[in-house]
Amino acid sequence: MLTSIFEVRKKIIEGYGQFEYIVVPAFKFAVAFLLILTINKHIGFNQGLTNQLLDIIIALICTLVPVNFMAGIMVLLILAHLYTLSLEAMIVGAVIFLLMFLLYFRFSPKDTMMILLLPLAFTAHLEFAVPVAAGLLFGPGSAVGVGFSVIIVKYLSFVEQNKAVLKNSEIGPATVDNFRNIIDALLQNRSMWILAAAFAAAVVVVFFIRRLETAHSWTIAIIFGNVIVLFILLFGDMQFDTNIDLKQVFLGAGLSLIVEFLVEFFCFMVDYTRIESVQFEDDDYYYYVKAVPKVTVSDSLRTVKTISTSKNSGANFREQMNNKKDKAADAGSDE
Repeated sequence: MLTSIFEVRKKIIEGYGQFEYIVVPAFKFAVAFLLILTINKHIGFNQGLTNQLLDIIIALICTLVPVNFMAGIMVLLILAHLYTLSLEAMIVGAVIFLLMFLLYFRFSPKDTMMILLLPLAFTAHLEFAVPVAAGLLFGPGSAVGVGFSVIIVKYLSFVEQNKAVLKNSEIGPATVDNFRNIIDALLQNRSMWILAAAFAAAVVVVFFIRRLETAHSWTIAIIFGNVIVLFILLFGDMQFDTNIDLKQVFLGAGLSLIVEFLVEFFCFMVDYTRIESVQFEDDDYYYYVKAVPKVTVSDSLRTVKTISTSKNSGANFREQMNNKKDKAADAGSDE
């Protein structure tokens, strides 16, 4: 049973390598299109940008550009919708994005896809999987991008809930009050800050645990990552009364565990029963290395023999056998 599972894993990995030129653009298109639909659903204030044909065209463009440019396109769409609602909402959103990009590209510019997947993960109740997967696959700098992604998601949720109050108004004395109200709402949103801190902490903890020499370090990192998130959320709820939905939190953690173990299954499978300790030296140092082999499945060796029942093939076969006998007889007479 276990061998069959590993064979399926190997075939999936080989299939991905063979058809990567199709799989990657298709995945980018799916992510871009779903993100656009999510944006339109929650903050689709600009009706001109909610045209389905236009959404497909934008998603197709995203498949042709690097992931960082794809993120930039999504930012422009969000800012266009926020500007349609109100100038204040757009400016505050632009400042958040600017801070994120300045810090994010300084620390971890290679995991943009994780940031793009986080809003979709919230929709599917798989948000806990994103910081854990980021810690498994990338570095501690991913904590910056994941934390800012939480802030952006919660800010857009705030805008959606208060669109009647924020709706476009003329620039005047009320503009300053609108800015103050938006900023105060963000700073006082304790549940947002606690969730961002929990996700950022999970990235760092998972990264350092999965790099340990301990056996099953990835599995331990996954478990500790989820524990850290749950602990910070529950502690924050007790301290600041954030009124988190415990049922929703544990449901999300349970569903996310499935995704996290799938990441481990496809990206890190080793056989801890065959650990080897190697010692060697050069002119300056002695080296002690512990080697853990990856799980591999050898291809089954199969020999296919074709048997033909046609008369011609049978005659040819008898003729070949007679020729062999004649050659053997000639060799014997020569001796």
